[in-house]
Amino acid sequence: MVSFPMLMILGHIFLATNVGVWCLELRDGVSLQAGVVNLPWKDEVCCDSLTGGGKEDLKTNSTESNLLHCSIRSFTNTSLPVKPSGHGSSFNTGICLDILCRLDESWEKLTCELTSNGPTSTSREAGRMAISLQRVSQNGGSQAESVSHKPVVCEDYDSIICSVVLDSTPTFISVEVVSISDNISSQPVYLRIPAQPGKPSPPVNLSHVQTIQPELILMWNDAEYDPATDLMRYEVRYSFNRTHPDWQVVSVRGQRRVSLDLQHSINYTTQVRRSRLGESSLWSDWSESYYIYIKTVSYIPEIGLTRPGENITVYCVFNDPSIDASMAVWTLNMNQQLPQSQYHAVNRWVSQITLQPSQSRMYDLLQCTQEWSLPCSKIYIQGSSIDINCVTSGGIDAMECRWNCKQWRKTEFQYRWAYLSCKEMEEMDRAGENVGETGPPCLQVTSQENMCTIQTLRMSCYKMWLEMPSESGPISSKPIYLSPLDHVKPQPPTNVKAVSLARGVLSVTWECPLLPVEGLQCQFQYHSPSAVRAQPEWKVQSPVRDPWSEVVVPHMCRVYVVQVRCMPANGSGYWSEWSETVYSTPQNSRAPERGPDFWRVLQDDPNTNQTNVTLLFEDLPTSRHSYCVDGFKIHHQTSTGPVISRSVELVSSYSFEWNQEVQTVTVEAYNSLGSSTNNINMTLEKPPKRHCVQNFHVLVVNSTCVSLSWSLLENSSVPLFMVVQWFPHWQHHHKVQSRKTWARPPYTAGPVYLTGEFFGSEEYGFYLYPVFAHGEGEPVYTLAAPRGDPAAFMMVLLVSFLSVILVVILILSKNQMKRFVWKDVPDPNKSSWAKGKDFKQSSFPFSAPSLSFSSSLPCFLSVFLTSIRLFFLCPLTFLHSWLWGLSCSRIEQGPITCTDDKAFQHSQFAHDHLDGLTHLPKKVFL
Repeated sequence: MVSFPMLMILGHIFLATNVGVWCLELRDGVSLQAGVVNLPWKDEVCCDSLTGGGKEDLKTNSTESNLLHCSIRSFTNTSLPVKPSGHGSSFNTGICLDILCRLDESWEKLTCELTSNGPTSTSREAGRMAISLQRVSQNGGSQAESVSHKPVVCEDYDSIICSVVLDSTPTFISVEVVSISDNISSQPVYLRIPAQPGKPSPPVNLSHVQTIQPELILMWNDAEYDPATDLMRYEVRYSFNRTHPDWQVVSVRGQRRVSLDLQHSINYTTQVRRSRLGESSLWSDWSESYYIYIKTVSYIPEIGLTRPGENITVYCVFNDPSIDASMAVWTLNMNQQLPQSQYHAVNRWVSQITLQPSQSRMYDLLQCTQEWSLPCSKIYIQGSSIDINCVTSGGIDAMECRWNCKQWRKTEFQYRWAYLSCKEMEEMDRAGENVGETGPPCLQVTSQENMCTIQTLRMSCYKMWLEMPSESGPISSKPIYLSPLDHVKPQPPTNVKAVSLARGVLSVTWECPLLPVEGLQCQFQYHSPSAVRAQPEWKVQSPVRDPWSEVVVPHMCRVYVVQVRCMPANGSGYWSEWSETVYSTPQNSRAPERGPDFWRVLQDDPNTNQTNVTLLFEDLPTSRHSYCVDGFKIHHQTSTGPVISRSVELVSSYSFEWNQEVQTVTVEAYNSLGSSTNNINMTLEKPPKRHCVQNFHVLVVNSTCVSLSWSLLENSSVPLFMVVQWFPHWQHHHKVQSRKTWARPPYTAGPVYLTGEFFGSEEYGFYLYPVFAHGEGEPVYTLAAPRGDPAAFMMVLLVSFLSVILVVILILSKNQMKRFVWKDVPDPNKSSWAKGKDFKQSSFPFSAPSLSFSSSLPCFLSVFLTSIRLFFLCPLTFLHSWLWGLSCSRIEQGPITCTDDKAFQHSQFAHDHLDGLTHLPKKVFL
């Protein structure tokens, strides 16, 4: 037998008398192995009471009587005490007490509790009881030696709790119960103190889930793996007050989960501890606090994972009893309301929805309420299709990639490359092989988050995807495979030139960039600047592989804005940016022939004795020539001073100050090859001008044509030409108009017709300036007479139309009459009197009165022809105005003039119309 040190605590129960307290010592020679029990120990002790004799006998043989009159149930064959033999006194059955001895949780002390199992009055009649606890040690062998520690003695009437502190040495505890009043003790019992068991670690990884019942499940894990989970017990405590927690404890056996009944919108603190089954095992410390807050709405699952095309089901749990699940309104990504056909109420608290996630997002947010402040379910999508567009620079040394991923969480751009074709790399990836090398981190050139640049390009295949961290692990988009050479964006072309040729084409040349070496195709676009259109109307030409291209243009002298761009010739890649804007220049073959026609508007300033002169230029016709006009040169020649010249662009007017000194103004047209030689000179002078115009009349024919007529004084010479200027009567005549309001007709004795814009609602004033070789004559002013009634003009048209119809009816009736008359002419071959007659050569033998069958026809024809004559003769007065309207046609090169001296006059036409249509004028100038 292996020897080991042992301590025994001897417990005595003794009776306190008037003479003192009996203390019993452990008897020598008692074996520790007799009556040893394990902890915890629970038993029953019964002691007899002494009824006869006296204390004298007890004192005489006290040791024998003490050992015979208290017994422990576990060490006797009966549950009642037995009267000892050979005792001279008589005993009554005494009291029975329950005893329980156990170790505390910290394994630091032993506590024995002695309680009476009978009425309190009975136990008090039996006297005071005591329990003695004494440590006993054993160094080997069977002899026990008392330790120097005194026993711990506790006494009371009906209930005793006594404890002894343990030390680190393995010990036995001797327990002895003594009846003090009768001085009777029980047989000592030795309690074995086992080795202190290991303290388990507290549970870890506390979490909770919610079911659709609804029910909240708290779960945890053990710190170390223990296959014998069924032999473990757990305690869960929770409280909503963190400062002064009022813990509620729930016991769990054999499983690491428990259902808790918690209220919503309250913060709970929960903890878990564990212990092995058995009363002697220790409890672990409490786990770290785990906090639970049940929101108004919960989702199952709160975080989901799916793939494009797969359905996912989400449950919405309303933890607030006042909200019914039928009130749920599901929305996707905070703004897209889902149709009601996709969801329904499972019960009063739970709403269910089944849907497919987005194809182009890496996660979706689902809500069953329309309040953004409430939580949502986050559904991650593995393998979503995100567009990643890459452009290789023109130098093929970098590739810029962009993607459109409007997510609230930041995504990371990932890529790998391999010296394989993209088809091979994709097939190996699908087979599960780890292909290629991971490239360096993306270079963030700008502040844009959805863009990065890959430097040090390799002419191989690249695999690219987006990655996002999540609670379920990395979420990746569907990868794309591309080669940098298939996504080249060249540099824009340089040295662009545009020339307008005399043959009516716009020729554009450029220099292509050097890369890529496979070649480029280029195209150009052009437009003509316009002050009317806010946005240019570009005309894009077809791509060509040559460094030049041409297009037919309507105007050689018009300036065109030209841009050129290029792209790889094989069609892959992207168009370059448009080149810098260039303006076309005409290719002139010679200088302009003549200068522009112009007139002036004078505005006198009486305060400064100055006159503001505004020159109004007429457009030069250049469409039929092989040259263009770049601008005008204006020369001012005075009688004493030098010639002052100034160049201006192609403008419609030019103003300058005139000091009323006589000067000659000459305007030349110029281009890159020189200036015009045939120019118009205008002399500005202030001396009085002679009166030479006798009459000046203006008649408005229609809204685009007027008739001018004038006559000179008898002694006046014939002017070189006339200048007519007009303007609305209510407007000051010196104000410059935006449209052309002047003309230079040649001198003629007859009326002159000119075109313009003459609105019927306005009255126009006209100035007539006769221009002689030596200067200008005095101008004449008149108001234009308004045109006739439009209703009368419409009547003339109606009458003319009816006249044409009557003429057609007359011709048809005459032909029908001839066929009717010749029907009854006898056949010369069958009639005796008609033989020998040639009816084709003979005149008609019948006069109208001799035809009895058609005697009324000549009268009808006579009346009809008379009506026709009246229809044509009566409205001739109206036809005069109509013919005037026909004689005025718009021509681009200024007004129309009638130069024939036999041109008809309004008065002559009115007097002659009754003589028939033979008196119409010989020529009408259109």
